[in-house]
Amino acid sequence: MTLADKTGEPFVWLTCTNRGTSEICEPALELAGVSKDDLQSGFFCDPTTKSKLRIVAKPGVYVRLSRNLDKKRGFVNGAIAVIHESLDGNSVFTARLVGSGNLILVHPIRDKGETFLPCCYGYATTIRRAQGADLHHGCIYMDQMKRVASRGYAYVACSRFKSRSGCHLYGSLRVSDFLPVGEPQEGEITERGYLSLDSDDSEGPGFERAMAHRRYDDSDTEPDFQVSEDMMHDFKMIAS
Repeated sequence: MTLADKTGEPFVWLTCTNRGTSEICEPALELAGVSKDDLQSGFFCDPTTKSKLRIVAKPGVYVRLSRNLDKKRGFVNGAIAVIHESLDGNSVFTARLVGSGNLILVHPIRDKGETFLPCCYGYATTIRRAQGADLHHGCIYMDQMKRVASRGYAYVACSRFKSRSGCHLYGSLRVSDFLPVGEPQEGEITERGYLSLDSDDSEGPGFERAMAHRRYDDSDTEPDFQVSEDMMHDFKMIAS
Protein backbone atom coordinates (compact mmCIF):
# COMPACT_ATOMS: atom_id res chain seq x y z
CA MET A 1 0.00 0.00 0.00
CA THR A 2 2.99 2.29 0.58
CA LEU A 3 4.27 1.47 -2.90
CA ALA A 4 0.82 2.20 -4.32
CA ASP A 5 0.77 5.60 -2.63
CA LYS A 6 4.27 6.46 -3.87
CA THR A 7 3.69 5.44 -7.48
CA GLY A 8 -0.01 6.15 -7.89
CA GLU A 9 -0.37 2.61 -9.22
CA PRO A 10 -2.36 -0.06 -7.35
CA PHE A 11 -0.31 -2.89 -5.84
CA VAL A 12 -2.34 -5.98 -6.73
CA TRP A 13 -1.94 -9.40 -5.13
CA LEU A 14 -2.60 -12.45 -7.31
CA THR A 15 -3.79 -15.57 -5.49
CA CYS A 16 -4.81 -19.10 -6.42
CA THR A 17 -8.08 -19.11 -4.49
CA ASN A 18 -10.93 -16.79 -3.59
CA ARG A 19 -10.14 -17.46 0.04
CA GLY A 20 -6.62 -16.14 -0.52
CA THR A 21 -8.03 -12.97 -2.09
CA SER A 22 -10.13 -12.28 1.00
CA GLU A 23 -7.10 -13.03 3.18
CA ILE A 24 -5.32 -10.11 1.50
CA CYS A 25 -8.24 -7.68 1.19
CA GLU A 26 -9.33 -7.80 4.83
CA PRO A 27 -6.08 -6.47 6.37
CA ALA A 28 -5.73 -3.98 3.49
CA LEU A 29 -9.15 -2.58 4.36
CA GLU A 30 -8.19 -2.32 8.03
CA LEU A 31 -5.15 -0.27 7.03
CA ALA A 32 -7.44 1.89 4.88
CA GLY A 33 -9.60 2.60 7.93
CA VAL A 34 -12.44 0.16 7.20
CA SER A 35 -13.30 -1.85 10.31
CA LYS A 36 -15.07 -5.18 10.53
CA ASP A 37 -18.12 -3.35 11.87
CA ASP A 38 -18.05 -1.11 8.79
CA LEU A 39 -18.01 -4.18 6.55
CA GLN A 40 -21.13 -5.53 8.23
CA SER A 41 -23.06 -2.44 7.11
CA GLY A 42 -21.56 -2.39 3.61
CA PHE A 43 -23.45 -3.07 0.38
CA PHE A 44 -23.36 -6.47 -1.31
CA CYS A 45 -20.66 -6.91 -3.95
CA ASP A 46 -21.05 -8.75 -7.25
CA PRO A 47 -21.69 -12.45 -6.45
CA THR A 48 -19.80 -13.50 -9.60
CA THR A 49 -16.56 -12.33 -7.95
CA LYS A 50 -17.05 -14.95 -5.20
CA SER A 51 -16.10 -12.32 -2.61
CA LYS A 52 -18.05 -12.20 0.64
CA LEU A 53 -16.73 -8.77 1.67
CA ARG A 54 -19.38 -6.05 1.50
CA ILE A 55 -18.47 -2.76 -0.16
CA VAL A 56 -17.87 0.29 2.05
CA ALA A 57 -17.80 3.53 0.05
CA LYS A 58 -14.82 5.09 1.80
CA PRO A 59 -12.74 7.54 -0.29
CA GLY A 60 -9.35 6.11 -1.22
CA VAL A 61 -10.42 2.45 -1.17
CA TYR A 62 -9.59 0.40 -4.28
CA VAL A 63 -12.34 -1.51 -6.06
CA ARG A 64 -12.28 -3.80 -9.09
CA LEU A 65 -15.18 -3.46 -11.52
CA SER A 66 -16.88 -6.70 -12.47
CA ARG A 67 -19.28 -5.79 -15.30
CA ASN A 68 -19.09 -4.19 -18.73
CA LEU A 69 -21.58 -1.37 -18.17
CA ASP A 70 -20.01 1.61 -19.98
CA LYS A 71 -17.10 0.68 -22.23
CA LYS A 72 -16.87 4.20 -23.63
CA ARG A 73 -15.98 5.63 -20.22
CA GLY A 74 -14.00 2.58 -19.12
CA PHE A 75 -16.53 0.87 -16.88
CA VAL A 76 -15.40 -2.62 -17.88
CA ASN A 77 -14.85 -5.93 -16.14
CA GLY A 78 -11.43 -6.03 -14.45
CA ALA A 79 -10.76 -2.28 -14.37
CA ILE A 80 -9.45 -0.91 -11.07
CA ALA A 81 -10.79 2.33 -9.61
CA VAL A 82 -10.38 4.37 -6.44
CA ILE A 83 -13.51 5.42 -4.57
CA HIS A 84 -13.83 9.20 -4.84
CA GLU A 85 -17.02 10.25 -3.05
CA SER A 86 -20.06 8.63 -1.49
CA LEU A 87 -23.37 9.95 -2.84
CA ASP A 88 -25.77 7.70 -0.94
CA GLY A 89 -24.19 5.78 1.93
CA ASN A 90 -22.46 2.65 0.67
CA SER A 91 -24.86 2.06 -2.20
CA VAL A 92 -23.98 4.87 -4.62
CA PHE A 93 -20.56 6.46 -5.10
CA THR A 94 -18.19 7.90 -7.67
CA ALA A 95 -14.83 6.29 -8.39
CA ARG A 96 -11.83 7.36 -10.44
CA LEU A 97 -10.39 4.81 -12.88
CA VAL A 98 -6.71 4.17 -12.32
CA GLY A 99 -5.89 3.85 -16.01
CA SER A 100 -7.68 6.81 -17.60
CA GLY A 101 -8.55 9.00 -14.61
CA ASN A 102 -12.21 9.08 -15.69
CA LEU A 103 -14.85 9.42 -13.00
CA ILE A 104 -17.55 6.78 -13.10
CA LEU A 105 -20.78 6.30 -11.18
CA VAL A 106 -21.14 3.03 -9.29
CA HIS A 107 -24.66 2.08 -8.21
CA PRO A 108 -26.61 -1.12 -7.50
CA ILE A 109 -27.75 -3.32 -10.36
CA ARG A 110 -30.12 -6.27 -10.35
CA ASP A 111 -29.41 -9.59 -12.02
CA LYS A 112 -30.94 -13.04 -11.55
CA GLY A 113 -33.06 -11.84 -8.66
CA GLU A 114 -30.14 -10.30 -6.71
CA THR A 115 -29.28 -6.64 -6.11
CA PHE A 116 -25.60 -5.75 -5.73
CA LEU A 117 -22.81 -3.36 -6.68
CA PRO A 118 -20.96 -4.33 -9.89
CA CYS A 119 -17.56 -4.50 -8.19
CA CYS A 120 -15.48 -6.03 -5.41
CA TYR A 121 -12.36 -4.83 -3.60
CA GLY A 122 -9.31 -4.29 -5.79
CA TYR A 123 -6.37 -5.17 -3.56
CA ALA A 124 -6.24 -8.78 -4.73
CA THR A 125 -7.74 -11.08 -7.33
CA THR A 126 -7.27 -14.65 -8.45
CA ILE A 127 -4.74 -15.47 -11.14
CA ARG A 128 -7.53 -16.83 -13.31
CA ARG A 129 -9.43 -13.53 -13.21
CA ALA A 130 -6.25 -11.55 -13.84
CA GLN A 131 -5.75 -13.03 -17.31
CA GLY A 132 -5.39 -10.14 -19.74
CA ALA A 133 -4.53 -7.63 -17.00
CA ASP A 134 -1.54 -5.31 -17.36
CA LEU A 135 -0.23 -4.49 -13.87
CA HIS A 136 2.48 -2.06 -12.81
CA HIS A 137 3.40 -4.01 -9.67
CA GLY A 138 2.03 -6.54 -7.25
CA CYS A 139 2.66 -9.83 -5.50
CA ILE A 140 2.07 -13.49 -6.36
CA TYR A 141 0.70 -15.50 -3.44
CA MET A 142 0.48 -19.25 -4.08
CA ASP A 143 -1.89 -19.62 -1.15
CA GLN A 144 -2.68 -23.31 -1.67
CA MET A 145 -0.62 -24.93 1.05
CA LYS A 146 -0.83 -28.53 -0.10
CA ARG A 147 -2.33 -28.77 -3.58
CA VAL A 148 -0.29 -27.70 -6.59
CA ALA A 149 -1.68 -25.16 -9.04
CA SER A 150 -2.27 -26.16 -12.65
CA ARG A 151 0.72 -26.22 -15.00
CA GLY A 152 1.52 -22.79 -16.38
CA TYR A 153 -0.49 -21.05 -13.67
CA ALA A 154 2.49 -19.20 -12.21
CA TYR A 155 3.61 -18.14 -15.70
CA VAL A 156 0.23 -16.48 -16.22
CA ALA A 157 0.70 -14.65 -12.91
CA CYS A 158 4.26 -13.48 -13.65
CA SER A 159 3.37 -12.29 -17.13
CA ARG A 160 0.68 -9.93 -15.77
CA PHE A 161 3.35 -7.49 -14.61
CA LYS A 162 5.01 -4.89 -16.83
CA SER A 163 8.50 -5.43 -15.37
CA ARG A 164 10.51 -7.96 -13.44
CA SER A 165 11.09 -5.45 -10.64
CA GLY A 166 7.35 -5.02 -10.24
CA CYS A 167 6.72 -8.74 -9.70
CA HIS A 168 7.04 -9.87 -6.09
CA LEU A 169 6.52 -13.28 -4.47
CA TYR A 170 5.14 -13.95 -1.00
CA GLY A 171 6.33 -17.16 0.65
CA SER A 172 8.77 -19.83 -0.48
CA LEU A 173 9.80 -20.16 -4.12
CA ARG A 174 8.71 -23.71 -4.90
CA VAL A 175 9.45 -25.46 -8.17
CA SER A 176 6.15 -27.34 -7.87
CA ASP A 177 4.30 -24.03 -8.14
CA PHE A 178 6.10 -23.08 -11.36
CA LEU A 179 5.62 -26.14 -13.55
CA PRO A 180 5.68 -25.28 -17.28
CA VAL A 181 2.85 -25.96 -19.67
CA GLY A 182 3.03 -29.37 -21.34
CA GLU A 183 3.30 -33.01 -20.44
CA PRO A 184 4.95 -33.97 -17.13
CA GLN A 185 8.67 -34.67 -17.45
CA GLU A 186 10.68 -37.37 -15.74
CA GLY A 187 12.12 -36.21 -12.42
CA GLU A 188 9.74 -33.27 -11.96
CA ILE A 189 8.60 -32.39 -8.46
CA THR A 190 4.82 -32.34 -8.77
CA GLU A 191 3.79 -32.28 -5.11
CA ARG A 192 4.21 -29.56 -2.55
CA GLY A 193 6.59 -30.56 0.19
CA TYR A 194 10.16 -30.31 1.38
CA LEU A 195 11.59 -31.54 -1.94
CA SER A 196 9.80 -28.83 -3.91
CA LEU A 197 11.73 -26.07 -2.14
CA ASP A 198 14.60 -24.68 -4.18
CA SER A 199 16.47 -23.36 -1.13
CA ASP A 200 16.92 -24.07 2.59
CA ASP A 201 13.82 -25.13 4.48
CA SER A 202 12.46 -21.85 5.85
CA GLU A 203 9.28 -23.23 7.32
CA GLY A 204 10.19 -25.78 9.94
CA PRO A 205 7.93 -28.32 11.68
CA GLY A 206 5.23 -25.73 12.34
CA PHE A 207 4.33 -25.73 8.65
CA GLU A 208 3.44 -29.43 8.64
CA ARG A 209 1.42 -29.04 11.85
CA ALA A 210 -0.48 -26.12 10.32
CA MET A 211 -1.32 -28.13 7.22
CA ALA A 212 -2.64 -30.97 9.38
CA HIS A 213 -5.44 -28.67 10.54
CA ARG A 214 -6.67 -27.97 7.01
CA ARG A 215 -9.44 -29.91 5.27
CA TYR A 216 -9.31 -30.02 1.48
CA ASP A 217 -12.19 -30.19 -0.96
CA ASP A 218 -10.89 -31.65 -4.23
CA SER A 219 -13.96 -30.49 -6.13
CA ASP A 220 -12.63 -26.94 -6.42
CA THR A 221 -9.35 -25.04 -6.55
CA GLU A 222 -10.29 -23.31 -3.32
CA PRO A 223 -9.26 -25.29 -0.21
CA ASP A 224 -11.73 -25.50 2.62
CA PHE A 225 -10.17 -25.22 6.05
CA GLN A 226 -10.94 -24.36 9.63
CA VAL A 227 -8.63 -22.13 11.66
CA SER A 228 -7.65 -23.46 15.05
CA GLU A 229 -5.62 -21.79 17.81
CA ASP A 230 -2.68 -24.10 17.07
CA MET A 231 -2.83 -23.22 13.38
CA MET A 232 -2.79 -19.47 14.13
CA HIS A 233 0.18 -20.00 16.44
CA ASP A 234 2.05 -21.94 13.74
CA PHE A 235 1.44 -19.27 11.13
CA LYS A 236 2.67 -16.56 13.51
CA MET A 237 5.83 -18.58 14.09
CA ILE A 238 6.30 -18.98 10.33
CA ALA A 239 5.76 -15.26 9.76
CA SER A 240 8.29 -14.31 12.46
